[in-house]
Amino acid sequence: METALVVPSRARSAASLFVRSVANDDAFLEADDSAFYALTDFRREYPITVDADSSIDEALGDMNRLNVHALLVTREGPGGADPQVVGLITAYDIERSRSRRHAAVGDIMTSWNELSLVKYESLQTLTALDLYEMFQGTGLTHLLVVELQGDDSVLARGLLSRATLAKRLRGARGAGSR
Repeated sequence: METALVVPSRARSAASLFVRSVANDDAFLEADDSAFYALTDFRREYPITVDADSSIDEALGDMNRLNVHALLVTREGPGGADPQVVGLITAYDIERSRSRRHAAVGDIMTSWNELSLVKYESLQTLTALDLYEMFQGTGLTHLLVVELQGDDSVLARGLLSRATLAKRLRGARGAGSR
């Protein structure tokens, strides 16, 4: 049986959200803070999703409206089952593909089996600086954090953002050097 990446039950499509506040998005991080503090945890914050068949213009509009740079891409499960995560799309992906004016999100997203994943449990041993160093030297803008479930499924547990992490660490260094 193939492992499925499932969307958390509290997921919201971007279209259903009017405002989104992310806890601790502006809080500074010290280099030795736990990696958990850098995580947008889907148990506390609604993961924002977009359907794979939506247009990239709609997805970018949702990102701008909600002040996020990435959306989980979902598709309805077999036989009308709950949606499953099929990938991730970032503002960078869309900007890179602007010549494809009428492209669907599913055409340019990074498929979930090509995403760089981090196991939730591994965050216990990582610091904010460890995460920052993981992002350095790569073209990655986001890391999807997953949690293994008892059956053959993996739950999308959270998201790590390179830009947010860099901003929060930079601020901590600047404040500490005064």
